[in-house]
Amino acid sequence: MVRKCGYLPLVISLLGGVLKKKNSTEGWELVNKNINAYLYRGEGIDKEDEIHGVLSLSYDDLPYYLKLCFLYMGQFREDQTIYVRTLYRLWIAEGMISHNRTPRDDETTLMDIAELYLSELASRSLVQVQVEDEARDQKYSTCRLHDVLRSLCLEKAKNEDFGLQIIENYQGVNLSTLLGPKTRHLAVHCHDQGEGKPQNDGCEKYIRSLQFINVTNEKKIEFPCDILDFQKFKLLRVLLIHGCKFKERKLPKGIANLVLLKYLGLFYCVLDKLPSSISSLTYLYSLDLLGSWNVRVPNVLDKMHRLKHLVLPYYDKEKIGKYKLRLEGLEELEILYGFNSLVHDLKSVIRMKNLRRFEAIAHDNGSLLAIIDAIITSWKKLRFCKLVIRQGCQFTTTEEDLMILKKVYACPNLHDLRIHVHVGKLIHECRSEMIGSRVVHLQLMECEIEEDPMEILGKLPLLEQLFLSNRSIVGDKMKCDAMGFPCLKNLVLKCLPNLREWIIEKGAMPVVSEIEISYCSCLEMVPDGLRFTRTLQTLKICGMSELGRRVLASSDGGREGEDFDKVRHVPFITIIG
Repeated sequence: MVRKCGYLPLVISLLGGVLKKKNSTEGWELVNKNINAYLYRGEGIDKEDEIHGVLSLSYDDLPYYLKLCFLYMGQFREDQTIYVRTLYRLWIAEGMISHNRTPRDDETTLMDIAELYLSELASRSLVQVQVEDEARDQKYSTCRLHDVLRSLCLEKAKNEDFGLQIIENYQGVNLSTLLGPKTRHLAVHCHDQGEGKPQNDGCEKYIRSLQFINVTNEKKIEFPCDILDFQKFKLLRVLLIHGCKFKERKLPKGIANLVLLKYLGLFYCVLDKLPSSISSLTYLYSLDLLGSWNVRVPNVLDKMHRLKHLVLPYYDKEKIGKYKLRLEGLEELEILYGFNSLVHDLKSVIRMKNLRRFEAIAHDNGSLLAIIDAIITSWKKLRFCKLVIRQGCQFTTTEEDLMILKKVYACPNLHDLRIHVHVGKLIHECRSEMIGSRVVHLQLMECEIEEDPMEILGKLPLLEQLFLSNRSIVGDKMKCDAMGFPCLKNLVLKCLPNLREWIIEKGAMPVVSEIEISYCSCLEMVPDGLRFTRTLQTLKICGMSELGRRVLASSDGGREGEDFDKVRHVPFITIIG
């Protein structure tokens, strides 16, 4: 069988994914026989046909529901990083995820089942996945299709009338002239402004999903409202628009007529507000405004009773004025990202008993304490929480402030904590709370901690990512103890202007893989203890010319500096500036 795979690792792993499900010698023999059947082409069969036969076998061995999920991934661009949480929501909106095929209990959500489907595809080597580092409730963060498998995906989608059509390098011609009569899933990858007039040939009425993606990564492209008439998309269930600006900063009026819509995603888009008419989207399951700024959402969400996932936009404190958004009537919500205490009603959120994932920005001590208390007492199903503490919250030396900070560190299910305010000496009073902390990602900015906090931070038992930046530490010395940071994988030290000496004892950071040191202008040398970090794969030094020269004495890397011996074992060293 390995010989029939042409000795190619990808093809062998695909065949392994098929064999993994066979629990007997007879099962393996049947697979081997089927390979022969797939490969049989008469005389003159070449190696490429043999490999294609194995690829087809790996696809045909999938159950029907996994075939649909796999074919749906063909609309993403070649080698594109796919965020799994977005993929799950798209699958759900398309009706590809069901409770009927898995044992169901009160804790199992459709997102959980979608993850099981992706795990199955990954176990068969049809999809490459990136393991999630920051959250314990989800296995993966991103995934992608190998270019060979994407080609297989597109071929099978065409042969099986899946109705997938991809328009590459779209530059404004009339879409109606490009649509096939069987198109059900349309992905438009746009490179320029859209111009033209809509054609009335009726193909749009069969489309169930539309992705309009700006692929330039340089500028916002104006969405072609004059070309895409949403009043014609009667069966649309999924609408995803990425990196666009809208005429007069308003959504096209026809969106309110998409009464079957289950997923509406406006990623990194420029617009002022959503229309109140979105209340007619009563089947909407996911509303995703990822990366969009200062978009005003009307107070009609209480009419959208099927809403399970809500990703709110970011807000500038100076631009939002007195705008407030009520979140009433959303007791069934499972995911809420982008909560902002300046804009959103916290009392309604506390009543959401089904929350699984929650991300919030707190701008005052009262909101911060209420969120922590809700995590502890009200949100029994919560699996992941990200909390950003911004200016407006104040931590002085009072017992009340110390109590709040201790509650933050001791809070269960708080995995991602980002503190962007002055905490001074209070962090040293939270030593016992650190030992029981569940924080996986910790970011400290503008905290102005005078005494070295590394001994205390090193006691965080689950900490994997530590980001210290923008005067988070104003002392001149740091020391990582021998038993400190047992789980730390990524460490960033950035803009710590007073840091002069950094000591790393042997045994500290036993699993660290990436370290970045940037704009710490007073740091005199690379820590000698880095020679003991044998797991370190990547070292980046940025904006520190003298320290860079101590590693590599010449800009082309041809001559070693006096500190190079400490990091000789590191495979990837990057020095910028």
